[in-house]
Amino acid sequence: MFSSKTASLTLLSVLGFTIGTPLLQRAFTGCDVSQAVIPIGQTGLTPPPAGQVPIHIALGVGTQNYSCSTSGTFTSIGALATLFDASCVFEIIDYIASGETGGEITIAALKAALGYSPLVLGHHYFINNPTGAAGISPTFDFRADSEKGNPEAFVVTSKTEDVPSPVDPTDNVDWLQLTAIPGQGELASTVYRILTVGGQPPTSCTPGSAPITVPYAASYCRIAV
Repeated sequence: MFSSKTASLTLLSVLGFTIGTPLLQRAFTGCDVSQAVIPIGQTGLTPPPAGQVPIHIALGVGTQNYSCSTSGTFTSIGALATLFDASCVFEIIDYIASGETGGEITIAALKAALGYSPLVLGHHYFINNPTGAAGISPTFDFRADSEKGNPEAFVVTSKTEDVPSPVDPTDNVDWLQLTAIPGQGELASTVYRILTVGGQPPTSCTPGSAPITVPYAASYCRIAV
C-alpha cells in the first residue's frame, strides 16, 4: 500500500486571481481556449507544431508515485490524477506558479475553493509502453467520464521534452511536452504538462522501503490538429 508525503500546495488562494468576470457569472465548461497562450517561452519547451491549437485546459490533481531503488533513491512508477475542466477559468491555474504555500491540494479543496464541482474530463495514469519498449507511458483517458461511448477518447503518449519547473524545481515536478504514440487513441496530438506544483520525492530513501505517493497538481493542455 502506498504511503503519502504531505506537500505544501497552494489552493486556498485560488480565488485571489485577477479574473475579468466573477466566477459565478462564468460558464463552467465548454469554453474556447484556442487562443490561450501557453507560458512555455521561459522553459525551453517547443511550441505546438504548426496547425495544432489548444482544445482543452485541464487541472490535474493527484499523486506522483515512486519506489525506492537499491541505490537509495526514488524512481518514478507513474502518476494518478483526476483531470478537471479549467477551460472557462484557466486564469486560476496561474496560482500554481505563484510560489505561495497553503493547504494541501485535494479534490475536495479544489471544489471548495471554486464554489462548484468542476467537470471531470477524465483521468491520467500510466500503462506499460504499448510499443513493446521498456518503461511506462503517460495516458490520458476521457472514455469513462466526459466522452463516454467514444472508444478513441484516450491517448497514450511518449515524453518529447522535459525541463525543470521554473518555480522551485526541488519541490515541483518538471514541465513536459508529450507526443501521441501513433495508433494509441485520438484524444490529442500533443499534451503539455506545465505550471506544476508538488510531486517531487525526497532526495533519498531506504532500499526495500514501501513505495510513496507525493501530492501534486498541474495544468495539462490538450493540443490537437
